[in-house]
Amino acid sequence: MIGEYIPLIILLLVVLAILAGIPVAFALGGIPLWFGLFIFGEDFLGQFTMLTFGIMTDYSFTAVPLFILMGALLERSGMADNLYKSFYYLFGPLNGGLAIATVLMATLFGACTGIVAAGVVTIGLLAMPAMLSRGYSKEMAAGSICVGGGLGVIIPPSIMLILYGSVGGVSISDLFAGGIIPGLLFSLFYVVYIVVRCSFKPALGPALSKEARSEVSGRELFFMTIKSLIPPLALILVVLGSIFFGIVAPSEAAALGSVGAALIAAFAGKLTWKAVQESVLFTLKTTTMVMFIVLGGKFFMVLVLSTGAAELVGNLILSLPLGTTGSLFIMMFIVFVLGCLVDWIGLLFIIVPILTPIIEKLGIDPLYFGILFCATLQIANMTPPMAFSAFFLKGISPPEVTIGDIYRGCVPFIFLQMLVILILILFPKVVLYLPSMM
Repeated sequence: MIGEYIPLIILLLVVLAILAGIPVAFALGGIPLWFGLFIFGEDFLGQFTMLTFGIMTDYSFTAVPLFILMGALLERSGMADNLYKSFYYLFGPLNGGLAIATVLMATLFGACTGIVAAGVVTIGLLAMPAMLSRGYSKEMAAGSICVGGGLGVIIPPSIMLILYGSVGGVSISDLFAGGIIPGLLFSLFYVVYIVVRCSFKPALGPALSKEARSEVSGRELFFMTIKSLIPPLALILVVLGSIFFGIVAPSEAAALGSVGAALIAAFAGKLTWKAVQESVLFTLKTTTMVMFIVLGGKFFMVLVLSTGAAELVGNLILSLPLGTTGSLFIMMFIVFVLGCLVDWIGLLFIIVPILTPIIEKLGIDPLYFGILFCATLQIANMTPPMAFSAFFLKGISPPEVTIGDIYRGCVPFIFLQMLVILILILFPKVVLYLPSMM
């Protein structure tokens, strides 16, 4: 009788270990290792070697360090500074204009980096002082930065989409195409909310004064905007355009993106030896962390599948009289709740192997489910208690901005994100249209 619940015991222990502060990779790999030895004996150790070799020879993973390097080089290239300066003057005359500028800049920056931490920190360092000094409420400033920085989760080239493609067996190119419209939809909803809210309550986001607007003439602003938009748009066209039109694979596009980011930094005069060293070291540390978690996740996945956990959870969900849409809501709710507690990389390797057989039985498109999964994790990424975006922003905010201010600023945007998820569930074509055009 107890044997039937071993998979759930393993899952519970892994989650508790992560919450207790044990590194995700060791929790995902260590606990299943002991259970595997207990259930299957010493032969189970052979799986470890096979999985390690399989990961090291998986071609899709080569995109991970290359996209991380691309984001690291862009972070040091000054591109974000130029973008924000242009958008600052372009949208500043509107109520809430700086928050709009923050979201739009984050959308473009997210399409060039794919890393949430880089987006939140880079944008926060630029936008938070500018908005607070112009009288913006701390909640509006914090909320727009958190949701804007989080767009890197769903807008390609997202590291999350790459890892999901590997775990879920879905084409990374298709995931990139499927994430474009939902990502832009999130951004549009954020902008509309800011415009409407600040129109009714201008004190939340005052417009720039006439003196501030007169610092740059219309002609100067035009050329400044064009100059700041060319590098990111060119990079997006090279990376995503080459994938969408089938010219190169995602890994090759990542290599092109890294070269493009280096050229942008070089033209800006920021490609110093120190910048290269810092970018490479950041890439090495982040990739090593990701790959160890991937290895632990694969180990967990093998044990869970071999002990029948997927069937147990699948039968439980399928036994509920909810239909396909109802089951989809239940699965997204599970992802959201666990995403509020566990780091997204660890969660991806915990939950995707369990849910994949369920969506196959329900006849749900794996690509569509993958985008829904990642979009839901974007919400969880800024929802307490483990609101990583909020923690990143608190780390670089002035002392007067408390974690409570950041949480309160995120709440309205969380409801907006849930509304977008509802739209994606009710209208799957929003996700599947661009992949069908490839």
